[in-house]
Amino acid sequence: MNDQATDKGDLIPAEWLKAVCEALAQEGDRVTITGTAWTRWESIFPDTFKPDLYAVLARFLSKGPVVGRRIYGMRPDGEVHAFFFEYKKRTLYGKINLRLPEKRIVLILSAHIPDKGEEL
Repeated sequence: MNDQATDKGDLIPAEWLKAVCEALAQEGDRVTITGTAWTRWESIFPDTFKPDLYAVLARFLSKGPVVGRRIYGMRPDGEVHAFFFEYKKRTLYGKINLRLPEKRIVLILSAHIPDKGEEL
């Protein structure tokens, strides 16, 4: 995978935020999460379920402008953004793929304590 990014601290496009929040709200077949992402989330918050994570992400992403970083070269094809979010007084790293070409299906790639400090 090639992690090229735009300038650090870009605003994530409103259209992407809206599409991701809609998918997270509907859950079902519109949202999937990698095994690694779920394992890492569950190791931090063992008393939560996948819908809890979806709600946390949707609440954060729907608050308005979100600073993040576009990630290129990820598979499957999609528009991927990384960002920091907070839950239970912890700063966490999130990475979500809005799958192409339909832009209706979300793949959660990361939801964990940042591995690289404060860098996206």
